Amino acid sequence: MKVLIFGLGMHGGGFAAASYFLDHGDEVRITDLKGACDLGSEMEALALRGAVCISGTHRSEDFLWADIVVKNPAIPPNHPMLSHARMIVNDFAWLFSSPWCEQVKIIGITGTKGKTTTSAAVAHVLQQLGYEAMQCGNMGISAFSVLREWERRHESGRTLPDYLVCEFSSWQIRDTVQAMHNQLPPMEICALTNFYPDHLNSYESIERYLEDKLELFTEQVRMAVVPDVMIQRIRKQTKLDRRHIRGIDRSCPKELEQQPHLKSAYTILLALGLKYKSILKALESFQGVPHRIEQVGTLGSILFVNDSAATIPEAVHFSYAKFRSMAVHLICGGTDKNLKSDAMLEEVSHASSVSLLDGSFTQNKLIPLLDAHKIAYLGPFKSMGDALEASLEAALAKQKELPNLPQAILLSPGSASFELFANEFDRGNQFKNLVGLLLEA
Repeated sequence: MKVLIFGLGMHGGGFAAASYFLDHGDEVRITDLKGACDLGSEMEALALRGAVCISGTHRSEDFLWADIVVKNPAIPPNHPMLSHARMIVNDFAWLFSSPWCEQVKIIGITGTKGKTTTSAAVAHVLQQLGYEAMQCGNMGISAFSVLREWERRHESGRTLPDYLVCEFSSWQIRDTVQAMHNQLPPMEICALTNFYPDHLNSYESIERYLEDKLELFTEQVRMAVVPDVMIQRIRKQTKLDRRHIRGIDRSCPKELEQQPHLKSAYTILLALGLKYKSILKALESFQGVPHRIEQVGTLGSILFVNDSAATIPEAVHFSYAKFRSMAVHLICGGTDKNLKSDAMLEEVSHASSVSLLDGSFTQNKLIPLLDAHKIAYLGPFKSMGDALEASLEAALAKQKELPNLPQAILLSPGSASFELFANEFDRGNQFKNLVGLLLEA
């Protein structure tokens, strides 16, 4: 079979796809607009295995050559090159076409924010309670990698996992639904963690963005877990009765009132039939995931928190809530995604200091908001080092003033990262590396 990987990407998805088909003896070509230097060792490794790598351009002859095109989710479905493709797939569509999916209970999770933390927490609790749970999807684990592992298990006579926890971005849902012609597999649980405006630089409207999210909810879902305000819409779309839809807000126990990032995971696990005391006990050992309210370390009474995955203003509000009893020194700002900054107003108003990372969102949305409300700020800075230094100086000054008050330096940008950083993970890693040097000094 002739396979074209359309977009190698920077997070391993294209590499996993190419590796899967090379393992099966297929002819593989890879096309990516980035140069070979940007794509680095992954492109070299695939070339050594026999893949033909085309960087810096897309050629129509490669699409005409291919039996199937594996599309990167960041590539829009109306890309002109796709008109030459015989068949377009993504990793989820390929996995879900496998009959082995019938042997595994699938949990589908989407949402604007919190879906990676929710997926990881659900998998963690299931493992703690004696079930095997694998993860794949938007957190960076390709469904091709999962399917390859299942094939190896089948070859060696090992059993498949009890659960597969799938994290979906809106683009992954869109591509999967299109590739499978609206025939998604039955899911044990389908969950929407929350919904806020996002990606309005890619979507024509917020409603269109929501529609892509909700395509995950079909009549084959056994149980839906959604914010309370979405219950009626999900009932109408899926025809599920009240017994098969759980509202996240109404399900939240008092023990999790100060941990809102775990509410969705708790409700999913409750919907699976697990006992609430067992769920809460297992959640106590959940350490979270990188770049999402990640506690990096402390310097005296100053806590450093990496929340670089907060790429929309509403996410800052969500994360800041955990540190309201502390003096918070907020590092925020970055690249605009056509979103309003108003959702951050309460947080920048109450923060002990605000240090800005430069970028289009900072210049066009955040600074005007701060100026309009006469809120002082430091920067904007063109490097993480300068922003962190400014926040630390502010924290040390506050420490002298109020030595008994705990403090947090919180990187929670509320915007994208691409003008100063490769992505939000690069932004978070730079913060963590610099904090590490501080703590070692």
